[in-house]
Amino acid sequence: MVADAGTVGTAGRRGRPTAPADPSPLRRIPAGAALYLHVPFCAATCDFCAFDKQVPSPGDWQVYREGLEAEWALLAPEGPASSCFWGGGTPGLLKASDIRRIGDRFRRNLQPGAEWTVELTPQCLTREKMEAWREVGVNRLSLGVQSFSPSLLRALGRPHANDRVEAQVDRLRAAGWDNLNLDLIVAVPGQGPRELEEDLRRALALSPDHLSLYNLTLEEDTPLLARLAREGYRVDPENEAGLLEHAWDFLETAGFHHYEVSNFARPGHESRHHRTIWGMGEWRGLGPSAASQVGSYRFRNPHGLEAWRTALREDPPAVEERVELSPAERVLERAVFGLRTSRGFPVEAAAAVPGLEGILRRLEAAEWLRRGGDHWVPTRAGLLVADAIGREILASAGAGAPDFSLPAGAAPGNLQ
Repeated sequence: MVADAGTVGTAGRRGRPTAPADPSPLRRIPAGAALYLHVPFCAATCDFCAFDKQVPSPGDWQVYREGLEAEWALLAPEGPASSCFWGGGTPGLLKASDIRRIGDRFRRNLQPGAEWTVELTPQCLTREKMEAWREVGVNRLSLGVQSFSPSLLRALGRPHANDRVEAQVDRLRAAGWDNLNLDLIVAVPGQGPRELEEDLRRALALSPDHLSLYNLTLEEDTPLLARLAREGYRVDPENEAGLLEHAWDFLETAGFHHYEVSNFARPGHESRHHRTIWGMGEWRGLGPSAASQVGSYRFRNPHGLEAWRTALREDPPAVEERVELSPAERVLERAVFGLRTSRGFPVEAAAAVPGLEGILRRLEAAEWLRRGGDHWVPTRAGLLVADAIGREILASAGAGAPDFSLPAGAAPGNLQ
């Protein structure tokens, strides 16, 4: 996973660090919230990835299974959840028996017809696993392709070949899976318009229902950043913007709706889970490093399998960060994330924060935003500098520096 799939989810660092006497936010799963389940394991690590993951050792799977069950037992669901996203890491590594054991528990706490997504790699699909996903209620799959090009995969330090993607997608379709997302990465070192277009053509040939197109972010403390620094590589923002616009035009011409900076969908296939989180709804994360937003509180679980397991010995479970967002801060975050989507940010909501309307009008004058009915919406130029818009809103409002991390599969990509 790439720039928009972090699990830290601490945009609320701008809020006030708190340790309230009432621990209920740490236990609550509000009715209608989104669930995120983090699997911290990968068969091998990719050079570009900075997320909480590890190659599992013997016994780690049992620790993870028992930890999820223990964490769930400490929580208090107030009603069925609206969606579930199983990310990582590589949830596709779970054995069929683990899928059934873990999945059945969460299936009983989802609304009828709730969207349930699982992230997979092309290498981990088996008939037994597909049957198990189906049995527990999974109805949306997200396949981490990143690129069809062997040379670009090598540039990413991704230790997998994608020569079986087409065959695996055929298997999924034959098994009845009709809601499929493909992940691709843009601005890989060595990628030009021709290479990008070849990736897009091969992806569209598989008739996906949804595409996530992430701009590569060079994260600190990753092997990829270290290698590129040694090689003297320099990021070229102008080239990246050109590649992104080329991809956006290509997908829109193919009939996809560009509904968020990094996400495209055919009619009826926008991710409901993503929408909840981008709209500043409530979500509850389980597993190492999983983030949660419950009421006015934002917090995350400890990083690492052992630290997470240790935290579960407390009731409520210990968290590494807990902050309380004021009403104004929540409105500001709603503006930041809303202005990365086609829906935008309601004009009337700006009145809740003194000075926000003036900031939005300045962004309109810069042709980064426009008024679309009763919403402010980003222009094409605004989408290309979506992070800069967020920084401008928060800095001008005196809210401090933003952190755009959110639960996996949900946070907007970092473009600028």
